[in-house]
Amino acid sequence: MCAKSLRRSPITNAPGKSRCGLRSLKKPLRRKSSATSMTSVCKPERFKLRETTRRKNMKEWTWGGFALTSLISSAAMGAGFQLYTEGSAEALGQAGAISGRTNMTSQAWYNPSALGGAKRPALMIGSSFASIHTDFKSDISAAQNDTMSDEWRAIPHLYYVQPLSDRLTGTLSINAPYGLITEWDDGWTGAAIATYSDLEAIYITPSVVWQVTEALAVSAGLNVVNAEAQLEGTGRVVEGDDINYGGTFSAHLQPLDDWGLGLRYQSRVNLDITGSVDIIGTGSFPASAELTLPSSINVGLANTTFKGLSLGLDLVWTEWSTYDVLDIENPATTALTSQKDWEDVISVRLGAEYALGDDWKLRAGYIWDESPIPDSTRAPEMPGTDRQMITMGFGRQFRNTMTLDAAYSYLWSDKGDMGSNYTALDPTLAGTFETTTHLLAVSLGYTF
Repeated sequence: MCAKSLRRSPITNAPGKSRCGLRSLKKPLRRKSSATSMTSVCKPERFKLRETTRRKNMKEWTWGGFALTSLISSAAMGAGFQLYTEGSAEALGQAGAISGRTNMTSQAWYNPSALGGAKRPALMIGSSFASIHTDFKSDISAAQNDTMSDEWRAIPHLYYVQPLSDRLTGTLSINAPYGLITEWDDGWTGAAIATYSDLEAIYITPSVVWQVTEALAVSAGLNVVNAEAQLEGTGRVVEGDDINYGGTFSAHLQPLDDWGLGLRYQSRVNLDITGSVDIIGTGSFPASAELTLPSSINVGLANTTFKGLSLGLDLVWTEWSTYDVLDIENPATTALTSQKDWEDVISVRLGAEYALGDDWKLRAGYIWDESPIPDSTRAPEMPGTDRQMITMGFGRQFRNTMTLDAAYSYLWSDKGDMGSNYTALDPTLAGTFETTTHLLAVSLGYTF
């Protein structure tokens, strides 16, 4: 994997192109600041953190290192907000419990092998929309309470299915399964850690499906990941982009007419990030860190015994124990070791779909999603805790070629305290996070 440059921009910089030719983030920097504009040369495979206030070297390096770890944690966004169910309206309406199902165009992402034996090309486009509301209640003073901005954010998707022969099918998935924007007031208690963070990870996944027998299909695909990230805190801005690669494999078994079993594996993605901490009036300190994004396994069971009713159960295992410690090396001063201690987690998803005749479908679902983040490392850019979700939706078919799907979901999370790693640096950061989320999705499908 080639880590592209993460470029440093002035706080008032408008969106555009960096000097090394990489596309900048579309959203202009949000924070208002009187800080002096800064410029730098963008170097391939490096990113830089700009510090605009003078402090002691060690304190600068410590907070700079935590800003760097915050960006990397955001890049590992599946830990806090993995957008698994939001891949399509038909998936969101059933809580994403569709790995064992067949003949759903969005299976191009969830389980391509379930599309084995497709007879006609199919296209689906659409978007999900998320509004995340997080409250922070300070343990020190009610005056330090704050609420994160809950603006609606779009999460687009596109899927295509193309029969290649009697036994081969090609699929293409373009979506954003990892991503989140968090935005706090500039003057809030945790502003030194993060006031704004944004990650968009676009997955482009072509796959080939082989129908081995009438009952068994398998697939293999390539994940091409284009990730963009931006993090802001008091006096510092980090932003950049990268392209990573991974593999995906899946299988679908139909042992009986009314039973389906789906399996999907996503490989690890290794990141080797090298950068620096720049301190105005002091100098530049090199920094480097390695991160392994986890592998995951989805197992899904589907049943259609009852007329018109399809039931699904999915278990999603994510190998977050790969993120146990983050070492940021700095030859010029003491290296910063950030203990993460994340754990492997399982998500349980239940979904149902009921057909009202040939044209209408009603959907509902429930999710229990375990957070891998321990209390000690919970941070404002990703205040993840265990969460639950209820979903509902519908599908409408027109003239046997066009479909319209829509879904809504409400998510609530357990309360979680600010990580002790941060309160140890500044006791005034002590407090509790609580998050709720509204999700909407709309998809249009066409069968050629």
